[in-house]
Amino acid sequence: MILVVLGWNCKENPEQPKQKIEAVKEEIQTTPEIPDSIEEIATFVAPPLADTTNLLDLIIFKEINTSDKVSTIEMARAGDLYNMLKTRGQATSLPIFEIRDTDLVVLPVQGVGFGGAIWAKVLLDKKTLEIKKIAFEHQAESDGYGAAFVEKTFEDQFLGVKINLNENTFTLQKAGDDVHFVDGISGATMTSKGAVTMVNEGLRKYGGFLKEN
Repeated sequence: MILVVLGWNCKENPEQPKQKIEAVKEEIQTTPEIPDSIEEIATFVAPPLADTTNLLDLIIFKEINTSDKVSTIEMARAGDLYNMLKTRGQATSLPIFEIRDTDLVVLPVQGVGFGGAIWAKVLLDKKTLEIKKIAFEHQAESDGYGAAFVEKTFEDQFLGVKINLNENTFTLQKAGDDVHFVDGISGATMTSKGAVTMVNEGLRKYGGFLKEN
């Protein structure tokens, strides 16, 4: 009896397998291609998520302009804005990558080192303003000198620090308790200064967004 019923169902639904195939094709075609820049941001936040999580469900994409106006944008636009930070040109709008269901946000910053453009990804708690993670990048800093600012020993000096949206948070010169001292890289004064200035000034540019949260 069971075989008869199964056979009857197959006869009654000859289009069902075809419909399923077409549905899968449609889903593939409508799934947006993930830009490399967006995968880079996801990997920075949590490496395992970049391969297993739908990034559209993980990140809310926003931008802030020079007038402090914040707006939600498409993923492709956010990726383009991030890529623009890797040049020496002054960005007029900055991308914001909010991690859904958390207080975490990735705020990229740009600057100039000794050899050219430098930039960084900063994972920040938008409620406490504490830096949770940071990764410096560059195009042409000198090997053995300026390029050392991408090493963990330099980056770790920024972790756990609560940023000041009104004044400098970091300094290369030992000062009072209100400014966090960063030990610069030996033989790379310009790169060290560029990195510290980039973080101080770069994060302040997100003030309009952070003060709302």
